[in-house]
Amino acid sequence: MKFRAPDGVQGGRVTDSRTIFLAVLLAAVAAGTATAHSGFEPADVQPGHPTGHVQDRADETWPPQPRGLSNVVPLGTPGGAERAAGLHQRRVADRERVAMRRADVRQALGGRYSTPDLVETDGKGPPPTEDVSRLMYFSYANNTTVEVTVAGQRVRSVRKIAPAEYQPDITDGEVTDAADLARQYFISRGKARVADLKAYGILAYLPTGKGFYPTRVIYVSFHPNDDAPPDCAAWVDLTNRLVLRTREEQP
Repeated sequence: MKFRAPDGVQGGRVTDSRTIFLAVLLAAVAAGTATAHSGFEPADVQPGHPTGHVQDRADETWPPQPRGLSNVVPLGTPGGAERAAGLHQRRVADRERVAMRRADVRQALGGRYSTPDLVETDGKGPPPTEDVSRLMYFSYANNTTVEVTVAGQRVRSVRKIAPAEYQPDITDGEVTDAADLARQYFISRGKARVADLKAYGILAYLPTGKGFYPTRVIYVSFHPNDDAPPDCAAWVDLTNRLVLRTREEQP
């Protein structure tokens, strides 16, 4: 006698739709739990970045630079300021060689003058068609400011400016020269200690009113150290190489 399973039952198992759905759900949960507990295998991770942006940079410079970039001056590194100063000095020397080829420049400067201050184009307006810069001198021989405009490898113009109207910034050489004259003056008057003091100099302006002196005048002060007030000071006329006036602190 054959046994016939009731409707919905095959081989002793219930096969209605709800039972099948429950069985599938439990199997999915079990599979997910097993995956969560097993973690991942490092060997299964493919090398590189999914987007391809992470690459080996061991053979490249730091900080990163665009490929093909050259003539980079890392001013933030030790020695950068010195290299920049050296480049500036070579630039001044190149411009001055061009200027000194002109007889009218040499005549305007005379036999005694300051080293020049180089003024580059300010970058405003349309780009210049030539490499233009200005050399600003002070001529002691002629007591005048001399402006020489250099464009490329030629002198574009030479202009004299009255010292009361404009004077260029002083140079380190002018401070040293003025300090030497002032020291000689003080030492000749019995203040030998000034020989051991540190000198600082600035361009002097008229004590009353506004504007420059009619000659090249440097104010020089002498200090025991960087933080100390001046022990004495002098107004030195480099045009005539004279000490105009002095000031001394009372002991």
